[in-house]
Amino acid sequence: MNNIYIFGIGLIIVLILMLIYQQLLKKIRIIEDLPTSSIKGVFIGLVEIKGTAETQNVLLTRFTSTPCVSYAWGISEYWEHEVTENYTDKDGNTRSSTHKKSGWTEIGGGLVLQPFYLKDKTGVILINPEKSELGMKQTYNYQCSRSDPYYYQFGHPNAVPHSAHIRRFFENTFSLHQKLYIVGQAKIRDDVVAPEIIYDPLCPFFLISSKDEQQINNNFRWKTWGIVFLGFLIWMGTFWLWKNVEENQKDLSNYLKNYWPYIYTLSYFTMPLFVWFFQVFNSMVDLRNRTNRAWSLIDIELKRRADLLPKLFECIKGISTHEKETQTTLTILRNEISKTENSTATSLMGQINILAEAYPNLKSSKNFSALMHELSNTEDRIALARNYFNEAATWQNTRVERIPEGWVARLAGVTLAKIWNAEGFERSNVDINLKS
Repeated sequence: MNNIYIFGIGLIIVLILMLIYQQLLKKIRIIEDLPTSSIKGVFIGLVEIKGTAETQNVLLTRFTSTPCVSYAWGISEYWEHEVTENYTDKDGNTRSSTHKKSGWTEIGGGLVLQPFYLKDKTGVILINPEKSELGMKQTYNYQCSRSDPYYYQFGHPNAVPHSAHIRRFFENTFSLHQKLYIVGQAKIRDDVVAPEIIYDPLCPFFLISSKDEQQINNNFRWKTWGIVFLGFLIWMGTFWLWKNVEENQKDLSNYLKNYWPYIYTLSYFTMPLFVWFFQVFNSMVDLRNRTNRAWSLIDIELKRRADLLPKLFECIKGISTHEKETQTTLTILRNEISKTENSTATSLMGQINILAEAYPNLKSSKNFSALMHELSNTEDRIALARNYFNEAATWQNTRVERIPEGWVARLAGVTLAKIWNAEGFERSNVDINLKS
């Protein structure tokens, strides 16, 4: 039964590593497949944005009082001591060995988070960092002994067991105006009609990092290679122990002459290969759906333009007509009163002049300026939606034409997407006639 236990334990560990490998591959695909949106062009759903961290409620870090939007801090104490352990040698004799153990124990720390804004050249968006994966930048790391006054200024007055009386202080921050990279779910805010990035249990990924997209993906890739290599060592070590228990075969050279190690090696690499195929297949389907959704966003913005602008125009037209009628009525009254020369008429003329001056300011120029602003804003939103679609479609085409991903794309039924262009896209413009 010993060999079965060894194989079972090894298999469970490898399967857990494959699950971690699959999650890392999923994050890599999400980051690669998502086009970076400008903040003004953020639409509801999973988005990728970049900008600087801004807030009116500036926080100051615990140790250095650095202005920031969120930060983490910690204090650790170093300890070391000798440990004596007993063991049995190959002859059955009980022996003892002494070695030194050491490490760091955290004696204080915390995480201070608050909602903040991400800003780029197109606008700002509210970010709620709760429950996100945080990639803060370390801005402070100081180590000292108890002879340093700093040792007790922030740290615990009592030492940890076996303390070497060395403490380390660190701060990780999202500093004010720092460039951040964010992947998360965009939702409509509860207080105003505007999007925000917030945790969603259905969202596959919520990351806020001070690193750029390339650095994050490179870090994930190194982790995937490390997990595959570690899994291989565990898998082969499990097999070697299994054979050693079963056949009492301690000679590694004889072990390698057997053909089973090579079959076992091949069986291991089928697992990460299958996980890779599974993840690429699913990511291709997600990418196709994301491209289709990006196309639908263009129609949503065109529908918004068709619904909003005529109503806005009619509102401004009505205000202008009302203003014109009011001014015409006041002019007629002035002309009629000016023909009458008595004290009552003079008094009434003064009241009409006061009424004209005090009448609500309904200047057409301001209303027309508001209309032009909304026209420009609407066209910008449509342009952003079209650009978002083109980026998603371009990346889909790139992955479809890659080898070996293109082979998996064919199995998933993903084909080349047509890039939007003005000549091949016909939508009627809203006819606005400012003549009353």
